[in-house]
Amino acid sequence: LLLNRKMAESALNTLAGQHPELSDKINSIISDHSRKLWHPLTNKLLSLVNEKVFDTGTDLLALKENLLKDIHTRINPLSLVKINLRVMRQQTDLTKLQADVESLKTLPSVKNNELSLLLCETAIADILLSLGKEKEAKNLIENLDERFGDFDGVSEVHRAFYDVSSRYYQMQADHALYYRDALRYIGCIDVANDLTEPEREKRALYLALSAVLGRGIYNFGELLAHPILNSLANSSENSWVAELVFAFNSGDIAKFDSLKPKWSAIPDLANAEREMRQKISLLALMELAFKQPANSRHLSFQLIAKTVRLQLNEVEILVMKALSLGLIKGTIDQVEQVVHVTWVSPRVLSRDQLKIMSAKLLQWQAEIVKVETLINTGAHSIIGY
Repeated sequence: LLLNRKMAESALNTLAGQHPELSDKINSIISDHSRKLWHPLTNKLLSLVNEKVFDTGTDLLALKENLLKDIHTRINPLSLVKINLRVMRQQTDLTKLQADVESLKTLPSVKNNELSLLLCETAIADILLSLGKEKEAKNLIENLDERFGDFDGVSEVHRAFYDVSSRYYQMQADHALYYRDALRYIGCIDVANDLTEPEREKRALYLALSAVLGRGIYNFGELLAHPILNSLANSSENSWVAELVFAFNSGDIAKFDSLKPKWSAIPDLANAEREMRQKISLLALMELAFKQPANSRHLSFQLIAKTVRLQLNEVEILVMKALSLGLIKGTIDQVEQVVHVTWVSPRVLSRDQLKIMSAKLLQWQAEIVKVETLINTGAHSIIGY
């Protein structure tokens, strides 16, 4: 044990010599190590290994063979894994890196702590993606997704997993699943402090495009309400993408068509024009129904055709599609050529949609007052009788 302690402190002294600007911090760690103050040592180690100077180079690797082997039974297992993974990232041989993380998983303290184990396996999935082993990564990510689903809250390990899983789905061009997990990822971080402005704009761009292209995505409110979209809206080059998402959210087909010179220049969007047009047509139908009073949602085929910019004979197919997807509920009167809508799928509403909802509530309040007045007026004759 004494030999291990001397080797650990020797590794720290060597690191202090290589990085004199960090010597005070490292000397404090040496002091905590000699006095067996494991909790403050853990926090200082986490801070040390995350210094920007260690983003490159291999100076930290000596800690893995000396200090971390000495203290692995004494510190919090999740912190142990976080420190080890940061140190191991300096390993340039990805196959060796994977073997090191697999070995880390076998430590008793890690093996018996679910979050620590999940963090190790998330790191392995990340390495598999970097190695191009996408099939193995897929199996592991799907397994991890189920296990993360068993947790009630959200931990810092969720953040790492959603970052890796969204990267995998992006590589697979699975827009819907990328959108789901990328939204989860930005929900786990402090966007303003954890991402640089270029990173925020890049992630907002990918999220916006995946929302438009993703199959089964008809609710854009969660993205539109997130501050990350401001990075896109304020971009000189990509602000039109934010406009496109707003157009989809409100079913604004005229705006969609006006932006065609922009979006048609992107191959993925140009190739998906038919699917995008069908999606925005469905959203336009939902928006049309949403704007009608709840007691008067009777939409004529002609009104739908005019709003959605379809031929009259295409309206029924569109409505049947919306019904089958559960976006609306109601009936179709083929004889009268009228759609009776009884329900519109709930969505996270934009500010403009909230204004419509507010107007509806005021109208409903006025109707209640009318009924109250009618009852008060009629009550005299009933009581008198």
